[in-house]
Amino acid sequence: MLRPEEAAALAALSERLEAEAACAVCLEPAAEPLLTPCGHGFCAACVAALPRAAPAAAAACPQCRGPLPPGSCRPNRPLRDVAEAAAEVARLAAAAARRPRCAAHGEPPRLFCERCRRPLCALCHQEPAHRGHPALPAEQAAPRLREMLQSDLVFFQKEKEEFKPEGEKKSEELMGTVASEKEKLQAGFRELQQFLREQESVLLAQLDELHGALAARRSEYVSSVAARRLLLDTLVVEIEKKRDQPDIEFLMDIDSTLNSCEAAKAPIPELVSSELQRRVCSFFETGKLVMNAMAEFKADLLNKMDRERVKVTLDPETASPYLILSKDGKTLRLGEGQQNLPDTPKRFTGSPSVLGSQGFTAGRHYWELEVGDGDSWAVGVAVESVRRKDSLILAMGGIWALRLGWDRQYTALTMPPTPLVLEEEPRRIRVHLDYEAGEVTFYNVENMTQIFQFKASFTEKVFPYFWLWSAGSYIQLCA
Repeated sequence: MLRPEEAAALAALSERLEAEAACAVCLEPAAEPLLTPCGHGFCAACVAALPRAAPAAAAACPQCRGPLPPGSCRPNRPLRDVAEAAAEVARLAAAAARRPRCAAHGEPPRLFCERCRRPLCALCHQEPAHRGHPALPAEQAAPRLREMLQSDLVFFQKEKEEFKPEGEKKSEELMGTVASEKEKLQAGFRELQQFLREQESVLLAQLDELHGALAARRSEYVSSVAARRLLLDTLVVEIEKKRDQPDIEFLMDIDSTLNSCEAAKAPIPELVSSELQRRVCSFFETGKLVMNAMAEFKADLLNKMDRERVKVTLDPETASPYLILSKDGKTLRLGEGQQNLPDTPKRFTGSPSVLGSQGFTAGRHYWELEVGDGDSWAVGVAVESVRRKDSLILAMGGIWALRLGWDRQYTALTMPPTPLVLEEEPRRIRVHLDYEAGEVTFYNVENMTQIFQFKASFTEKVFPYFWLWSAGSYIQLCA
């Protein structure tokens, strides 16, 4: 491999040879060179293209203007050899220029570092980055690596022939399953919507019928009331007139007057009959049942679809003696003093803490809780091995929690704690656990804004965690 000075000398020699072998007409290396009688050399094509006064007339030498009669030029073998040599030297110089060199030292890389898998020059091999690394001469390393790559080539050619990935087929199957499920879901909802529309039509028709019956009965009632009022006005005038008549005249049409009096005394039919009242009440009960059934259906459907939500209850076996748990295991308060409870390994005695009954070793889960107006509470998750007999348990590790202190300062219990500035004080909080991703995220349920997210790496069972140290506070798990 040439050194830089040798490559430079070779390039200079190439330029000199190219200049010597150049045709004076086209200035390119002479092709099929000819020697003129005056001793100059040109390309055969350039000589043939020289202007002549007549086909048999002599042309002038481009270099000395000497006559060049037709047929006077002979092949110039020395110039041809020089041109060929110039082309070969130019090729060697170009090849030398293309050979890689060390960017730091400009030396050709004659060694190959086996640990770093890269060519090195002698100076690079002495630097601290490569000192002591096994190195081979390039001419020895290249055959070894070629043999290795040839072995890999045979392996990969065989792999290529046998390469039949099932990913696309599996993807197509899954996409077909998704499309099929989409069609089933759409068909199910269409059927349900049709059923609901039919039931709606039946119930609305019954309501329209009831409304019509009530309207007709009301119209009849209004007419009866108006007729009775007119009859009463007429009877008052007639009786006042008739009572002062002479006896015979008084008795002449008394029968008509008495009949009118009996008609006026008869009760007016009820505005709503008992049968119509019964039908209205019956429909009211039916409507109530339908609305309750739809509410239950929606709640049940949402509950079954939301598979990440879990029902958390407080574990009394882990509760601190200072804490009071409700009978349903949903509410946590601070007691007036310490209760007389057995000091088991599971129970927190160094801090007012309690765990949820259910722990998790995989999956995504969330639960929601409400906090009162008081302070000094914390909620989050804790590992099963969390220390339970020490004070200041919140700073002992194994707990990822959100805390509200006595100074109304919200804090994420990182190491060290991270103060939080919240635009709103959350009353209802969602705690979301993603076991595999190692994430514990807190949300304000009112607007589902994220409060804080912990990053962790779980290797054991994780439990819901609660801490309370204020008589004016409470923690209540939401159903």
